[in-house]
Amino acid sequence: MGDDPIRLVLMVPQSNRIVTQEGLLRTAEAAEELRFHGVSVRDHISFNGAWISSGMRGIKAVGDDRDFFESMQTLAYLAAVTHSVKLAVSVLVLPNRHPVLFAKQAATLDVLSAGRLILGFGVGPPIRTRGVETTRLGRHRTNAEKEYDAFDVPGNRGPRTDEYIEAIYALWSQESATYQGRYVSFEALDMFPKPVQQPRPPVLIGGRSDHALARAARYGDGWNPSQVSVDEYRKGVPRLRELYKKAGRAGPQYLGINQILTVAATDDAAHEQAYPTVAPVFPSEEAYRKRTLVGSPATVAARLSEFHEAGVNWVEVRPVYPTIKNLIEQMRILRNEVLPAVVG
Repeated sequence: MGDDPIRLVLMVPQSNRIVTQEGLLRTAEAAEELRFHGVSVRDHISFNGAWISSGMRGIKAVGDDRDFFESMQTLAYLAAVTHSVKLAVSVLVLPNRHPVLFAKQAATLDVLSAGRLILGFGVGPPIRTRGVETTRLGRHRTNAEKEYDAFDVPGNRGPRTDEYIEAIYALWSQESATYQGRYVSFEALDMFPKPVQQPRPPVLIGGRSDHALARAARYGDGWNPSQVSVDEYRKGVPRLRELYKKAGRAGPQYLGINQILTVAATDDAAHEQAYPTVAPVFPSEEAYRKRTLVGSPATVAARLSEFHEAGVNWVEVRPVYPTIKNLIEQMRILRNEVLPAVVG
């Protein structure tokens, strides 16, 4: 049973044709007005436009579907134009970031935002299918593989990610930081300022695999898988709590989901808007229905209630929308109609 209230986080229009400075500003202002818990970004350095993560297919805009604003720079801009919302990245593809530089960037942003930073770490999309494929990665997998090659991290991303997290934590916590690893090493490195939040900004771990759960239990303050089904989540939470206990740590503070969303007056209207953009991502109609939040306010509230009952207290939504105006309309429906109806 979900005892904690849901913290609602919105992924901003950061990519594809619809991304503009004005759109980011209007969305951030709406998030503060509507008292969203946070705004978030996702992470790619190279992007081929294979996935529409902001907006929807076929919109008329001046941009290019390959546009993708860098995540930490975008959060820095949002920090300057907001006052209260949390600033999250979900999730940062950590193997593509040098941990020393990233630790400096994140600590600086935490200071400049007065302690509003929340981080998500992940190993990045797989370059080959393992087990049942829950989403059709297609050209997105090609994009990820090119990114890994460009950063010279084609393999061992799991162990590399673990080392990078340990190195970042050392830089944030040690007066004069030393770390010795296979992928990164430094000695007596002075890095200031330290983050405002102590012992550090919250860190959520992305991914649905056993390795992701183990990483969350060892290093994270929570878990934030994307496109997960309710059944998968119900099975994952007890396993996660067990791993936290084995690690000698208190249970996770954040139990999150990262879900594609469209909310409209009716189920049919919501699916008509979302389906052309979202359905091709999934291997079947059933997967599309189970792994998204698409429908009327009552339908989305019912789906969120199932997740809340399974333990979710952090909901990061990635809306599908034709215009910034429509995005803000969906935000108002979420805050005023959907969230008050969620039980769990």
